Amino acid sequence: MLGLALAGCGTAPDNALHRRGGQSSISVTAGGAIAQQPPKHDPGAPRKIPHLVVVLDIYHFTAPIGAISNNEEFWKHVDEDTLDVAVHDLLLKNGLRTGIAHDEDWTYFKGLLAKYPSIRQTRLRSEPGKEGFLELPMRTDVPEQSIFGIDDHGVDWGRRFEDCDDVLTISYIAATHNPERTIVKVCPLVRGTRQSLSVSVLNNDEIKVDRKYPQHLYDLRMEASIPLNGFLIVAPSRDASILSTSLGSTFLVSDGAIEPIEHVLMMVPRAFQIEETVPLAPTAR
Repeated sequence: MLGLALAGCGTAPDNALHRRGGQSSISVTAGGAIAQQPPKHDPGAPRKIPHLVVVLDIYHFTAPIGAISNNEEFWKHVDEDTLDVAVHDLLLKNGLRTGIAHDEDWTYFKGLLAKYPSIRQTRLRSEPGKEGFLELPMRTDVPEQSIFGIDDHGVDWGRRFEDCDDVLTISYIAATHNPERTIVKVCPLVRGTRQSLSVSVLNNDEIKVDRKYPQHLYDLRMEASIPLNGFLIVAPSRDASILSTSLGSTFLVSDGAIEPIEHVLMMVPRAFQIEETVPLAPTAR
């Protein structure tokens, strides 16, 4: 043993670690691999700041009247209690039914999309961003229509429109204090036409001018905070087909070739993390 110890004190082999100032320039990991030491942080280098952006997919499909609104099996897969109780009640009174579904049931909803492929299916996708805005046309070139509803104070209202388009405006924003949720708001919009007369002072001619004007129906108050593993369902309620002048019937029920059809929307937010390089501000001298 003494001989072995003395032999160990001899000249080091060529592949031994070279040390400078008593510290090795490389390190040996527990697994035996040799790795370079991490580079020193450069305080003047640009910083990479992670940001969370959202992409909103909207699946719009139609089905025969009552196939969704009267389908209790469908609504068992939708959590209607996650929305504000007052808002949910207000939507039902106006002919709409909403709730949050979850990714674990996506196979069921995908089967519904495959069940009605020949009627109508549309998919919209927003640009990635912290917030965004989309318009979804529901009916266009409507000669005239009357819409009646109930506002959030329980007051009945009614309006008449001519030569108009019915559009659903959809805005979304990543929740500031909860990055795992996306806030989605839906508001009905009616773009009507108003005719005005333009009179020339010189020759006293009258010219009729048609102007499009938008009117947002803010009384609906449809807003939902959607988790990243969920998506928002918007469909007509059971009573939408009965009251043809309700908001649910106006925007989510339309005439088909043989029978009325109802429109169902699935709004699916998806979050992605990106890194943005931010240069450092120059130091003052």
